[in-house]
Amino acid sequence: MQAALEAISKGDIHVAGDLVLEKHVDYEVANVENGGIGIQITNGVTTKSKATKSPNKNDIHSEKNTKSRETMTFKRKSTVLDGHLTLLFNKLTKEGWIKGNEADFKALFSGKRDEDCELIWLEPFGKAVLFSLFSAFCHEGLVFVPNGYAISSILEGHFKDKSGQWVTGLDKGNKPHVKAYPVIMECVKLLQIDAHRLAYGNNQDDEDFQAKFDPFDHQDLNLHHR
Repeated sequence: MQAALEAISKGDIHVAGDLVLEKHVDYEVANVENGGIGIQITNGVTTKSKATKSPNKNDIHSEKNTKSRETMTFKRKSTVLDGHLTLLFNKLTKEGWIKGNEADFKALFSGKRDEDCELIWLEPFGKAVLFSLFSAFCHEGLVFVPNGYAISSILEGHFKDKSGQWVTGLDKGNKPHVKAYPVIMECVKLLQIDAHRLAYGNNQDDEDFQAKFDPFDHQDLNLHHR
């Protein structure tokens, strides 16, 4: 168009009457915003075109962060019997730490993969207590973590919070509330009760079991994550 105007101005082209300059393009979209409507001109025919909506960055981010749950369970020591797990389940339920079925709780110690057992962690002192509780069991040799797994990944595959969401972030290394340590130690002692006394229900006479726990003497519970 610019060349044509220059030619006219130089007198190279003589025009009789009105001059109409027309622009022909194969494809053009002008003034199109995200999600808006633009004008497309194809071979002189004007049509409307809707811009393609770009994907939501948050949706892409959430898809990438989708984490599949590991459904492995812990393996208990041979001396830890069903009776020990019953005492432990009753203790944690009474303290308001967990909610669920006793059968699911015991299945958590079966040492099997793909065990379908779900429990609710009520978080009386925060979810860091859940990791510290099972860390204490492992530290005392009462519970074992199968090769290739971690305490946090196993727990996150079987525990939900009060809102019904799977518990996450147990591998962050947060320290549990100091008020949780006495209960943790009582739970450890429950799994250490002699099988004979467990069978006859004579575990309340043990002075060591009833001894007061010093909440400031808990260095062994400050365990490192795998």
